[in-house]
Amino acid sequence: MSAEKQSQLTEEDLCRIKDFQIGELPKNSTFVRPFRASFIDERKNDPVKRFWDAVEEHNSVAIIIYNRSTDALVFVRQFRPAVHVMISKETQHVPSVSDIDFTKQDAKSAITYEFCAGILDKKHLSSKEHAHAEIFEECGYAVDINSIEFVTKYRIGVGIAGPFQDLYYVEVTDDMKKNTGGGNASEQELIVVQEIPVNELYPFLFDESKAKETTLMFGIMWFLYKKGRLP
Repeated sequence: MSAEKQSQLTEEDLCRIKDFQIGELPKNSTFVRPFRASFIDERKNDPVKRFWDAVEEHNSVAIIIYNRSTDALVFVRQFRPAVHVMISKETQHVPSVSDIDFTKQDAKSAITYEFCAGILDKKHLSSKEHAHAEIFEECGYAVDINSIEFVTKYRIGVGIAGPFQDLYYVEVTDDMKKNTGGGNASEQELIVVQEIPVNELYPFLFDESKAKETTLMFGIMWFLYKKGRLP
């Protein structure tokens, strides 16, 4: 997309991945905690004991950011290890992730397009206050918290997790940009901020070479419909 506008970091900066390995998940993980649920399913009056493996995850926020100055949506891009693993498994046609040869895999395909987002991990902040902080931290925009509009709440990762995510919308201008963004360095975040013009959003939705998740696709369609910008 030639018209895309991005921060000082480049895609190449995100791709400098070496010695990629996978192992067992530690029980004291900060972000996900696995568990097994067991329950009696009484369908058709024939009780069956069932089991389901899942993970406990944080609830989160995501923000659709529209830049009025450039008539574009603002996205963040970053290397996602889980996406790298699954794309590698699919590309190499191996039965298990333990069979992947990561030396043969280009990390570039696992650099995703996402909305500005973050987990709800600060008890003293509301959901909207988390969103307000993420907009500045990841994208560099200083916005009035009262200008942030709540869109909806939904569940994500329902097969193995099921936390909720609050979706917000905010409009910005270039003069509200106070820094380049890029995420929280103390959390080892490395983020590229990138804009896509509104007139390129609809074909972007169906470009399978651009890694993205369904919540982003939903948010883009909400924006195009709500703002009367569907092609």
